[in-house]
Amino acid sequence: MQKKRFVFSKNEQTVLQKMSLPRISVILLNWNGLADTEECIVSLQKSSIPVIIYVVDNASANNQATILKNKFPAVRVLAQTDNLGFCKGNNVGIQQAINDGTNYVLILNNDTIVPTDAIEVLLNEFNTVASIGALSPVIMEYPAVNTVWFAKAAWDASRAQFSLNPEKKEYEDFKKQVAPWYSQFACGCCLFTSAAVLKETGLLDERYFAYYDEADWCKRLERLNYKSYTTAKTIIYHKVSQSSPGLVSTYLMTRNRLLWMKENLSLGERLKSFTYLNKEFFWHLFNKWGMLKGGYTKDHSRAFLRGVLDYRLKRFGRWGKKTQAIIFKKK
Repeated sequence: MQKKRFVFSKNEQTVLQKMSLPRISVILLNWNGLADTEECIVSLQKSSIPVIIYVVDNASANNQATILKNKFPAVRVLAQTDNLGFCKGNNVGIQQAINDGTNYVLILNNDTIVPTDAIEVLLNEFNTVASIGALSPVIMEYPAVNTVWFAKAAWDASRAQFSLNPEKKEYEDFKKQVAPWYSQFACGCCLFTSAAVLKETGLLDERYFAYYDEADWCKRLERLNYKSYTTAKTIIYHKVSQSSPGLVSTYLMTRNRLLWMKENLSLGERLKSFTYLNKEFFWHLFNKWGMLKGGYTKDHSRAFLRGVLDYRLKRFGRWGKKTQAIIFKKK
């Protein structure tokens, strides 16, 4: 079957040729998040350099894919018949952009707002650092726009998780760093890379479905002698935790953290986290049994424990029916 290619309009081709700019593709996922997606697209269309926007609609309700097509005719809407998740959904968009001849790809959450100059800055910074594989801006929480949500990923073995701002700095502190700095991964909320890097590294591992996928992909980068960086020369705004229901994210974060550790840490490094993981497991077990007061709900602990079980049983990708009943529990 011949792969579908989008044809650039004469106006788009003229703009790109006159400005001698590379093709930059932005990949957005939409899953029942129409208002956020629309706001994100509007901000992208104000970009200081031309970008091609791809929206992968993960089988949203109420004809959201059609609404987006009609409201934004210049946007390439890739309507899916099922919820493919973050990884596979992004892979669909990335592959389409590569097929269409893109030079650069920006993976972007739909619940973000992008300043006018952000993509131009990312392009320029990406091409100033040797052996760079991926780049993220400093990401600010929205609407609390003075709060840094992501600046640098650093694995904390004592707590078996990544810190996204380990030094607890404010944006004014980061602005003093002129050059991009190393991060253990570039954040999937806003990850800029090149088509050449993607072709060499491969796409996102679809076993993750969502969460820890960019951490895994950036580890693969490092094995190919690339590195991930953050720059403070631009920022974006992120509506934190808008895209996934709470129990879903609890389940996926639990399951995928264990998968990521197994795939990317040595046995010695994993053992450093064993005490914390053991304590966490029994805390949620006792909480599920109603033996603890305060803190997380029993439903939260059930989602956590289900994540551990599915990891142990090697149930990856999209969850099964039994897990579905736990993480989408009706109130």
